Amino acid sequence: MKPANCRFGNRGYLVPLGNLHLRRGCVLFLAAAIIGGCVETSNTVTVQGNVSYRGKPLTKAAVTFFPEKGRAIFADLNADGDYTAELPPGEYTVTINISSELPPGFKEGDLPPAPDLVLPPEYTTRAKSKLTATVREGEPQTIDFPLE
Repeated sequence: MKPANCRFGNRGYLVPLGNLHLRRGCVLFLAAAIIGGCVETSNTVTVQGNVSYRGKPLTKAAVTFFPEKGRAIFADLNADGDYTAELPPGEYTVTINISSELPPGFKEGDLPPAPDLVLPPEYTTRAKSKLTATVREGEPQTIDFPLE
């Protein structure tokens, strides 16, 4: 595709015809075509779901997706145990980690209090986790983790 006031030269380059305004139009067209070709598209899929333990939603927790290669992606759980994450398509090992409420006056270096609930290691450590997720290209997905 070429703008109306340009022609292809003998080396395949666009050559402006006519006055300066037409030349500017040709140059702007070329710049837009080059810049437009350099735009990256997102290669992620919106994944949402719910995490529950023994039928009750987990709160004050996070779900972590470990890809086969690359960095882990974290998603916090809300008060209903729901999460949302943007993940590239692929296979993931998943862990669930519960945090604890920090007491008033907590300072960096203090030992944090133990969480109210402790999950078994097959949910909390990457090496032992039996939780997996397969993210497919395309539409948003729902992946729930009902833990027992």
